[in-house]
Amino acid sequence: MRTPRGVARRERLLDAARDVFLEQGYAGASVNDVVARAGGSLATLYKQFGSKEGLFTAAMERHIETAWAVIEEGRRDRQAPEQVLFELGRRMLMLVFDPAVIRLVRGLAFEAERAPALGELFLVRGPDRTREALADYLSDQVDQGRLAFEAPREAAGIFMGMLMGEWHINALLGRDLDIDEARCSARARRCAAIFLEGVRR
Repeated sequence: MRTPRGVARRERLLDAARDVFLEQGYAGASVNDVVARAGGSLATLYKQFGSKEGLFTAAMERHIETAWAVIEEGRRDRQAPEQVLFELGRRMLMLVFDPAVIRLVRGLAFEAERAPALGELFLVRGPDRTREALADYLSDQVDQGRLAFEAPREAAGIFMGMLMGEWHINALLGRDLDIDEARCSARARRCAAIFLEGVRR
């Protein structure tokens, strides 16, 4: 069981790791830089996270957990699917199109050719997990009679694909898209509306 002091130490390490990975990319990031920013020791870092990969995974999951939280909030508060999908979409777009995240993903794509396990780690703990959480939510909505389709996982992939669309490849290849919160909100609302039009019971 972690003590409050231990929890605070872990949070500092995760904050520092997020910043270092986003600033320097995965390959360029050093656990020594993380420790220098967070304080503490390398021994503590390795005890908490096991490796650079483990630290990266934990920092990445923490960075995007605000988007995943939308789904649980929607269930708890019995929100309409329109609101849940809109808010999930808005938060995901704001996260994914942060310039630092785009740089990180470019670097991971390059690294994955040399180290496929790293690319698989990112996919499993990031995009795959997001689609799985959305698929579970959509399946619940089918069970409650609000939506009608037979493949929730495929539907989750279709929604996320629609959301990222041409923006993602353009951003990865360096096109300046001038994406801000207003554009993200507008796109998320349109995608939610188009998607639900196709699956509404």
